[in-house]
Amino acid sequence: MENYKEKLTEQKIELEALLKSLKRELSKLKDGEQLKIKIGYSNGYVQYNYVNPNNGKRIYIKKNQRIKVKKSFQKEYYEQVQKILEKQLGILDAFLNKYDIESINKFYDGMPFGRKILVSPIIEPDENYVKKWLNAHSGEQNSYPGEGEIITSTGIYVRSKSEKIIAELLDKYRIPYRYECGITLNNGKVVYPDFTVLNVRLRKTIYWEHLGLIGYDEYAYKNLQKINEYERAGYELGNNLIITMECSGSRFDSRFIEDKIKKYCI
Repeated sequence: MENYKEKLTEQKIELEALLKSLKRELSKLKDGEQLKIKIGYSNGYVQYNYVNPNNGKRIYIKKNQRIKVKKSFQKEYYEQVQKILEKQLGILDAFLNKYDIESINKFYDGMPFGRKILVSPIIEPDENYVKKWLNAHSGEQNSYPGEGEIITSTGIYVRSKSEKIIAELLDKYRIPYRYECGITLNNGKVVYPDFTVLNVRLRKTIYWEHLGLIGYDEYAYKNLQKINEYERAGYELGNNLIITMECSGSRFDSRFIEDKIKKYCI
């Protein structure tokens, strides 16, 4: 189950920034007069009338005199929105102080061993989920011949130095993955994405293709077709599909790969 505390905290920061900005704008209107205005309509046009607080008489405000009306309405709007923002921030603060979805897992983890082994938890522990996922995804299924296979520090054979870097960065961040695990697309074609990755937090499977020879026309065309086939089968870039590329003459940047891992896989 996803923990939304981080997202709610980000929302709180956004609201605090918005409130700070609003207060700055409101300070610019601190000397603005709060006018009592009646709005009417005539022949399809909006009319504004100033109401004298002493005698209640209405005075029509001409178009070229409406700057005060605009400032008055803007100030009133800011003041009301400030109250709304402060209320929402108060609700968020109170909720975040009590919100702890992890307490469900903590309770199970803290149970005596003899009791725990006979209980089926309502939320499957990550360790169990990862084991099942790895068993359901067999790697190294692509029989396409490769030259000069390279072995990673965990004993997996990959086809390039770049793929080795990606694999070892996934290992660094303890991301479960399989190399060249076969999947069948809607058109019946079997493809072997370089990496099949599990985002444990979201319990979401992500496919990662690294295109290492994108500078070659035939290779680029073939892989653009493959990307199109992925998308037709429901795999979306930035969602459950990651594409990274390199070509001869350009430096492979492992920091860019780490950014992808942090953004999509953790």
